[in-house]
Parts: sequence; structure tokens; C-alpha cells
Amino acid sequence: MPDESAALEAPNDPDPKKAPPQIINLPIGTIVGKKYKITHKLGEGGCGSVYKVEDTEDKTPYAMKVEFAATDSGNVLKMEVQVLTMMSSKKHVARCVASGKKKEYSYMVMTLLGESLDSIVRKHGPFLNVSSQMRIGICVLFGIKQLHDIGYLHRDLKPANVALGYKGSADERFFLVLDFGLARQFITEKQDGKKMRRPREKALFRGTARYCSVAMHDRYEQGRVDDLWSLVYMLAELRCQLPWEDVDKKDDIGNMKRVCPDSDLFAKSPVQMLEFVKIVRNTQFYHRPEYDKLYKLLEEVMINAGYKWSDLYHWESEKNKENKVAKLSKLFVGKKGATTPTKDSAEGYDPNAPPYFTVEDFTSNPLGF
Repeated sequence: MPDESAALEAPNDPDPKKAPPQIINLPIGTIVGKKYKITHKLGEGGCGSVYKVEDTEDKTPYAMKVEFAATDSGNVLKMEVQVLTMMSSKKHVARCVASGKKKEYSYMVMTLLGESLDSIVRKHGPFLNVSSQMRIGICVLFGIKQLHDIGYLHRDLKPANVALGYKGSADERFFLVLDFGLARQFITEKQDGKKMRRPREKALFRGTARYCSVAMHDRYEQGRVDDLWSLVYMLAELRCQLPWEDVDKKDDIGNMKRVCPDSDLFAKSPVQMLEFVKIVRNTQFYHRPEYDKLYKLLEEVMINAGYKWSDLYHWESEKNKENKVAKLSKLFVGKKGATTPTKDSAEGYDPNAPPYFTVEDFTSNPLGF
């Protein structure tokens, strides 16, 4: 959960028959799970509250999500615990370190993250430079693929659900996908192996109208490609105002998405983004997305322009440039033509470490379909 900058996100289409969940207010100093001490409240939303906590044994800071334990509640947090647990062996993801259920509430303790992309854009936007746009795109594309590789869809990708790693952590310069409360499994596991679930004829609206696919506006079942459509709109918005910026009605937004030319959507973006959206548009429900081709397009922009992962982001102060460069020189390998940082080792800087992201990260296919 982002540190200081974001509260829990509420589902955008809650069931009107259900009573809204009760907000939990736990006193500062409360110890949960016998070792996590609440230091202060970070925020709250329709799904519960979130706190910054500290491990009483080693003083490690974490985020703790709390959800009221009432009838028909707990599904959002339960799903998030399930997804994070399944992704525990993967890189560049938040970790669920503890979870539990008490009489009044359920809770989950997880990795504390840095500032959300939504918060960054609000402070330093509305538009970011291309170098930042490309790096954000690669990170989020990788996060999407990681989730798809375990058989789940996110269904609510947006800037508020993407955040930098916590300052001082190995991921502090990279964006992680978070908030899996609306995730849905798109595979079934039977004796004859894993298969895709058959799509429902109609599905309830899930996600955020500003970033969801046209298929979701039409209430069709979401597939892997629908998460990629959310990425398309997120990346477009980093450089140019979305045409439906000030439109509230879902149907009106959907209609505008149908007629909006790709050239308008990416008017301020590199030309490679037109091919990017073309690939997404040609991806059908049952298709495995061509993550590697999408990655190569973003990487091509970085290589052609000479962008590097060690470059300052758009929002970083120039007065700290010298200190940043000195610090980053210990973390990144300056290979000719390299556009990705290297993995940090416990022993320190390793000049022979492989690139942080490679095309292999986007070509692996553990599901087989």
C-alpha cells in the first residue's frame, strides 16, 4: 500500500442490496497479530481502512489493511491475500507477510510501498516526459503479466493502483501493481489440466470507467486483453488529456472510447504507441497477449532516445541530480545501449549482473495458453 499517499480504493459498482462496510478505527499503538504495532492511519475508503504498522521485533514498517467483519464482507481482502500469496515467489510484487480474522474485523499486513502514480501526477503533472512514460509502461506491463501468469485478472488498473517501491527498498525506482481486491481467476484447474473459464454472456461492471475497456462498458466478460486496455489509457493520459476527462456517465465514456482515433489518443506520445494500441486492439478474449512485442516497442523508444532507467524521473528535483547520479551509479550498469537497471545483490554492486528486465521476462508462458 502506498506510504502516506493513498487510501483503500472502493469498488466502482457496489451491489446496492448490500449495506456499505463499516469503517474501522483502531487506536494508535494497537498491536495486531501479536507483533504489528499501529503507528498512524494512512487512509480509508469504501472497503475499509489502512494503517502504517511497525514490526515490534525488528522495527520493519509495513502497511496493514483492515476490513469490517460483517456479513457478506471480507471478499475484497480475502481475494487480495489469495493473489499476493500466489505471487509470493515472483519479483517486483508486494508481499503479504501476515493476515488474520478477529471478531470485529479482518486484516492483512503487507509490504509498505511508496507514492502512487495518481499522487505523483496530481502533484507534478498533468503530463510527464516520455522517458518516465516508457519506464512506467514497462513496469506496469510486467506487473500485469505476472498476475496473468498465475491465472488472474486485475480488473481495476488505474494510476491509484500503481505505486513506486518503498524508499530504500530494492524496488524504490520501479512501479508495482497493487490492490487486487477486484481480481478474478480466469482459469479452471481440472484433472485434464488448466483451461480458460468460459466467459459469461453478461458481467457486472467492475473497474473504473475512465480506464476500463469498451468490452467492460458493454458488460462483457473481461479477459487478459482488458487489463491491457487499462494500460493503454493510463499511458495515453501521461502525455495527453483523455477526451472523456470531464465526463461522468459510463455510457458516454464508452461511446467516446469507441470513436476516439488512436492518433488523437497518443497525439503527444512516441509513434510506437500507435503500434502498441494496434496490437492490443487485435488481441481477442481467448488470445494470450503478445507481452514481448509490447515490451519491445516501449524499449525501442528508450533505446532510440537514449533513455536509461538511471535517468531522473520527470518529477525529481534537479537540485538533487548530483546526489541522485552518485547514488544510482552504484545500482546500475552503464553498458552501451543498455536501457534497464541491474539486479542489486546483498553483497553490493555487481558489474556483471544481468539486466533488470529482459525480453525473456515477457515471453515466458507458465500457463501454456
